[in-house]
Amino acid sequence: MGGSYGTEAVAAAADPASWEIWPAPEGRHEALYQHFPEFTCLCPRSGYPDFAAVHLVTVPDRKVVELKHLKLWLNGFRDRRVSHEAATVEILDTLAAALDPHYAFVLMEYTPRGNLTTFPMVEHLRPRAAALTGDDPLLLALANARHVKHRLVDRALDRVRP
Repeated sequence: MGGSYGTEAVAAAADPASWEIWPAPEGRHEALYQHFPEFTCLCPRSGYPDFAAVHLVTVPDRKVVELKHLKLWLNGFRDRRVSHEAATVEILDTLAAALDPHYAFVLMEYTPRGNLTTFPMVEHLRPRAAALTGDDPLLLALANARHVKHRLVDRALDRVRP
């Protein structure tokens, strides 16, 4: 990705194999929250733009993505016709495949259009993580991640409650 800029950089980040992947910190499990407030894509039916804030909650295992690559990849949705739901699932599936986290949650907070608000959300939990018991330190990171998830969902719903 070197010296590319703008649309060149976005195109270069389209393939997760080109992402700069870093090792996750060792010794402790962490819950990671990332917020991308400028997500855009195009409605698959009308071609009109849709705007959203992307909320990512993860518990990494061995890998994390360098943030510039994540941002550029998300910017790549800008000119794509994709439904709210399909974009949400694609983001989760791509991150899960590229990073293999213990846990991942994606909440897309779309701007209302046509008097309708949409907040698609999807979750990934590794089978090993689901089977943890006792005092495994990963349980605390998973609990923290789920706490953030619940707070995000509550906050999003508070915005549309009368």
